[in-house]
Amino acid sequence: MRRHSRLRRRQGPIMAATILAYSAASSRAFVPAARKMAAGRNFHRLEMSMALDSRQLRFYGGGLDTLDPPFSFSADELPDRISHSTASNEHRNNGYGPSINLTEDESDLFELLTQVTDEREITSTLRVAGGWVRDKLLSTPAFRHSQKGERLTSKFQKPQGSMGRQGTKIVQEEEHQPVDIDIALDDMLGREFADHLNDYLQGHGRETVSVGVVLKNPEKSKHLETATMKVGSFWIDFVNLRAEEYTQDSRIPDLMRIGTPAEDAFRRDLTINSLFYNINTGHVEDWTGRGFDDLKRGIVATPLPPLTTLLDDPLRALRSIRFAARLRFSMDDELVKAATDIRVRNALAQKVSRERVGGEVDLMLRSPDPVGAMRLLMNLNLVDTVFPLQRCLPNYQVDTQFIFSKGLELLSTSHDHLSDCKVKPPIWCQKKRCQSSATNGVEEVALVENEEARRLLWYASFLKPFMDYSRVIDQGSKKNRQQGKKANRSVIFSLLVDELKRPVRDAEAVGRIMQAADDMTSLINSGCDLSAMSVLLSGIEVKYDEEGETFSCSMNSQQVSSVQEEDPVWEHAMELRLLTSRVLQRVGPLWRASLILSLSEQLASLDHETDYYIEGDIMEESQEERRKGIIQRYDAFAAALQQLGLIGIWNQKPLINGGEMQQVLPNLPKGPEFREVMEEQECWMIAHPGGAKLALVENLRAKFPDYCN
Repeated sequence: MRRHSRLRRRQGPIMAATILAYSAASSRAFVPAARKMAAGRNFHRLEMSMALDSRQLRFYGGGLDTLDPPFSFSADELPDRISHSTASNEHRNNGYGPSINLTEDESDLFELLTQVTDEREITSTLRVAGGWVRDKLLSTPAFRHSQKGERLTSKFQKPQGSMGRQGTKIVQEEEHQPVDIDIALDDMLGREFADHLNDYLQGHGRETVSVGVVLKNPEKSKHLETATMKVGSFWIDFVNLRAEEYTQDSRIPDLMRIGTPAEDAFRRDLTINSLFYNINTGHVEDWTGRGFDDLKRGIVATPLPPLTTLLDDPLRALRSIRFAARLRFSMDDELVKAATDIRVRNALAQKVSRERVGGEVDLMLRSPDPVGAMRLLMNLNLVDTVFPLQRCLPNYQVDTQFIFSKGLELLSTSHDHLSDCKVKPPIWCQKKRCQSSATNGVEEVALVENEEARRLLWYASFLKPFMDYSRVIDQGSKKNRQQGKKANRSVIFSLLVDELKRPVRDAEAVGRIMQAADDMTSLINSGCDLSAMSVLLSGIEVKYDEEGETFSCSMNSQQVSSVQEEDPVWEHAMELRLLTSRVLQRVGPLWRASLILSLSEQLASLDHETDYYIEGDIMEESQEERRKGIIQRYDAFAAALQQLGLIGIWNQKPLINGGEMQQVLPNLPKGPEFREVMEEQECWMIAHPGGAKLALVENLRAKFPDYCN
């Protein structure tokens, strides 16, 4: 009986065993060997030469088939490398080695696959590859505890010499709970095994699963087909162990064939992504000999010499940065050296499509440490290749170093302040208030819980200095003005859509965040923060009744009529409501991102102002007071927006639609006059929340008497 027939009963961690340790045999070869872990115990060693250049990756001496991996050792013999499922609780509690805990669904899945191989007499070894193994190990205490380290707050500390964990505070921790699983086969195609699986399901009276097949397409780096199917709660890709060969002018392998586990492990981008979970044996395999150690130490490194790896596929330079940001790992020194090589930079520009570059940037900004990712791009001298600002302003010499430095500072400030809001939420960020302040059917979500809005905010923060730079240079002259459809495009739109190949909706959203941030800055600098404070102190509140789809108004806990109330404080509050509504209608649900961006620009400029003062306790206290003052102004402004019932104003529907308006104003012509009337209706509704339809009709007839009978 195989191992997985006992998985559910055992309910314990599965042993993670490293089966090969590679040591340098010469400048051109590695020697894989089973490490002698206990004195007096000898193991058979299988030595094979493997060229360092992945273009010459070959195994000799009969291949790996003569080896019977993985080697199994007791927990006592291997305290630093593995942990048996049968190891004592004492060993596990003391953190002896990595282990994997399978969920019940995972146990069921692997037991099913094992039953298929048994019944169908399949000789192929099933291995879970890559990210699932990495993330399962990272979810274990042994690996989580080993990654504790100092996390720098980039606002106040400059990057140190190494490329270590130079991130920022954390807004949202990375969750290592995989749902997609890649299963690698060593002697059959994925479609064949998928057919065997469906035959087994059908033979046991269970529902079969549809299979999607990604056929071979060498032009898109698909040299071997992949079968995809959903089994239970998992999406599974059945793939093959692979070996690759590259040409000099393309990152797409020139040749790919079914390979051995070692070949597949060494072809992968990073050691932490080269681990396998052997379903047949229940072991985790580390064919590079570095995967476990790098994962435990928090190191991003390549299985093969990094310069060779990056020149073969320059996209791996960006993937390395992305994983360092996602996992908050350090980059290996040799990898850093290779990534800064000008040949890698040139290869990235020449061999990698802009779609792939843009995709990696997007994943970096989705990571827990977008600031660290952008800093690495700058420190590795890759940022100009990734963000080609000069191409967006071809008629001007762009000071990219200045722009990126300002962008990183603003991104860091935005990220850090949002992190502070998560730790100690201001009133406008509290979940209960978010839910109660939404109107017109809008579901309001705090920014710390809205991954999509945060991603767009990171784009806007990092690129805002470029937008500002483009506004101050003279692009208005006829000789420099673009012609045609692209004439009205902003530089941010061109950068995101034309250069990074991001969706138009993303570019438009980022542009709205930037514009609304400028509008909010203008509003607050013109005194709207004082008006907002007046709203809060006067207890002015506009509440939305979801059932009746109408508003109720109050001031100092007393109900008021928005149409008849003549108190100057109330009227001033409604003027503020009308003024700020314009900004919110344009930016919509992304208003929180705009407000954080506007606030962050104020905080960043305050940091620069301190350069002109003498340092000291008195000055630092004054600066901190000014920082608190700025934050309090914005907090009051945001809270007033909520209290005025403006969250969801962008979804407000007119009381009188177009057809009804013709009855109210029979002589109203089409065209600009009609739009003017509809705009007047909108302004009246905003300034008189909850006002009756009859009162609106009277106002329109008084305002436009020429259109009445």
